[in-house]
Parts: sequence; structure tokens; C-alpha cells
Amino acid sequence: MTKGEKTRERIFEAALARFSEQGFAETTMRQIAQDADCSLGLAYRYFESKDAMALALYERLVAEFEEEVSNLPPGPLASRWGQAERADLTRLTPYRGALVGLTSAGLLPGSKTQVLGDAAAPLRRRMLGIFEKIVTGAKDAPKANTHGPLTTLFYATHLLLILFWLQDPTPEQKTTWKLLDFGEEILGKLKLILRLPWTGALLTRAGELLGPLFTGADE
Repeated sequence: MTKGEKTRERIFEAALARFSEQGFAETTMRQIAQDADCSLGLAYRYFESKDAMALALYERLVAEFEEEVSNLPPGPLASRWGQAERADLTRLTPYRGALVGLTSAGLLPGSKTQVLGDAAAPLRRRMLGIFEKIVTGAKDAPKANTHGPLTTLFYATHLLLILFWLQDPTPEQKTTWKLLDFGEEILGKLKLILRLPWTGALLTRAGELLGPLFTGADE
């Protein structure tokens, strides 16, 4: 890493620590600069706002998830989905405090850091592409006309799973892991149903309803 990259990373890590300790709304750029042992002007040089720091975290997590999925071995769809989600939760664990601190901002309508907001739309489209790889790389992938809608539903499930994991009060979030096991079991049992014609119609309808939220379409 260059000196500039090290400085940026130090500021970024200071921001994540503050988000974890006192939440996103209560954190100021001045506090982040103080924690990073740099001037306020230098902090703004690398990040124009706290929102930019939150979006940088989102982008990092998407990139790491993308790499995880690219290394998934071929196998049944249920297994690939379960492996990807388990690996993602394991990787997210060090960031859990910061993500909890960002929850209110991530859910606030109109916020620049809103997970379903305009600023995060390019990242959501990347996530859809990642889940499409999970589907198309499966040995028992359903019919091609269901890939898009199924990808959308997988991503919606992923967001709900992460939100539940952030709020899960059980030790080491054991309930979330049990839900993940259950989800993989159910998906494995539904693999034949996914090939039926009427299932494709239902998935297509669900994709039409949810798709614009993730792609950033105007409708």
C-alpha cells in the first residue's frame, strides 16, 4: 500500500470503530479525524462525508462477496447458496458492530446510505450478478427463464438474513445460523418444484415486483 492508501485505510478504520461504538448519526467527521490522528481537512480529502465512508464499506463487502462466490465449487443449488451465505456471515462478523451502527441510516428512506437508495443502486446490481452466478453455476440449476427472478428472490432473502443477523440477540447469533441451515434444507427439497412451469410464472411475477427496487429502475 502507498502512503496515501495507508492514510485512507486508517481514516476508514477509525470511522468503522466510531460507527460501532456510538452509531452513525452520532459520529462526526471531526471525531473520525481525531481518532485517525489526522487533520479534518485530510479526512475530507479522502472521504467527502460519512455517507461516503458507509458506501465504501458496502462496496468493500460486495467485492469480497463477489470473490467468495467466484471460488464456489460446482454443486447443487441449495449447497452453493448455503455455502455462500455461511461464508458471507463469517466474513461480516468483524464488521458487525459497524453495520449495527449503520442500521438506522441504511434503512432511512431518502438517506444516501439507504441500502435500497439511489446511491447504492450500482452495488445492488453487482449483488444481483453475484447471486446469478450462484444459480447458473449449480449442477441442478432450474430452467433459464427462472434464473433472473430466482436471483432477485435470493438477494431479497440475503438482505433479510443480514438484517435478522444484525438484530439476533442469541449467543454468537446461533438462531441465524439455524435459520440458514433450515433455508438450505428447504431449498434442497424444492429443487424439483423449481422446474415446474407454474413455478416459473410465480417466480417471474415476484421478480417483476422486486426487480426495480434492486436495479434502481424508475418504476
